[in-house]
Amino acid sequence: MNNGLILAIIKIMRKLKNNNKKIFVDYLIIGTGSIALRHLENIVKLSPKKKIAICRRFTQNDDNKFINAKIDIIQNLDLVAPVNNKSIAIICSAATMHIADAENVAKKGFNLLIEKPLTVPGVKTEKLSKICKELKLKTLVGYNMRFTNRLKSILNILKKSQYRNIKEVEISVETDFRKWRRNQNYKNSVSFKKELGGGVINELSHEIDYLRLLFGKPKKVTVKDISKTNSLFDIETNIIAIFEYSEKYPIVRMRLNMLSKNTKRYCKVYLDNSTLTIDHMNNSLLINKSTSTQSKYYKDNLNDSYMRELKNLSDAIKSNSNTDLEFEECLTTQYMINAMHKSLQSKKSIAIR
Repeated sequence: MNNGLILAIIKIMRKLKNNNKKIFVDYLIIGTGSIALRHLENIVKLSPKKKIAICRRFTQNDDNKFINAKIDIIQNLDLVAPVNNKSIAIICSAATMHIADAENVAKKGFNLLIEKPLTVPGVKTEKLSKICKELKLKTLVGYNMRFTNRLKSILNILKKSQYRNIKEVEISVETDFRKWRRNQNYKNSVSFKKELGGGVINELSHEIDYLRLLFGKPKKVTVKDISKTNSLFDIETNIIAIFEYSEKYPIVRMRLNMLSKNTKRYCKVYLDNSTLTIDHMNNSLLINKSTSTQSKYYKDNLNDSYMRELKNLSDAIKSNSNTDLEFEECLTTQYMINAMHKSLQSKKSIAIR
């Protein structure tokens, strides 16, 4: 993301004085982290005339930067309400707060974009589900990798008959989360705080979601923690997961490492006479056959996927249709995440709900 543009956006925001006067907005963003600012940037691009509010729970010394009348900063969600039934709330708080925050604003009538992961193990979702159904709200969970061209391409390829006989799948991520937020001490980020939903399973759950998108829900999972025993963190940072399906997909191996010196992110699908490889870092798809090799590189960038998910929700509201990842559908991804955590703790294979 362009840091200069972020700063420019921040400088056009203003602090809402604590006068108990309710404001009505088209967009409400809960949270002020990097993802919240990305969504803010995209909203300003797509809908520059819309009324926007940001909920910041903790007062900071730089609140005087928020100076534009079109963007308010609030600390009390009781002071905000939707302009109409098309208004959207974007939940970018810590994962442990996602459901509570979503319930709070859904009751007001806001449609919801909930950042990933949907929640953390142990949090009940039934109340939010009931509210969304009763108020007929549109929902989307922010697994934006679904909106990349490379994933859409391999999904279409796997639907073709000649690519259905899958032998094995390998998914791997190696990255260093300590370098992801250069303007913040990584030890203070949610990624490294267990009580806020940190850890590699939640942080890299995009892979879990697109695994389900491409191959459906597995029957069970076994997770092994291979984090260094002298780790300074109380979270899992490096795991191997084995997902078991039916005979159709014998095995899926997943490696997630958030403290790696290497940088890799890929998915390999092994078939009878070919291999499909998505390279997320190079934004490419490689098809290796016994007689030929085909490569395709995609021009869309990371922010394009965020723009597309926001448009997907907006279009669903306008047309009264479903989004590409409704809250109810994403519960299946959450059940996979929950099973992984349970397997990690019990050191046993866990059936997926």
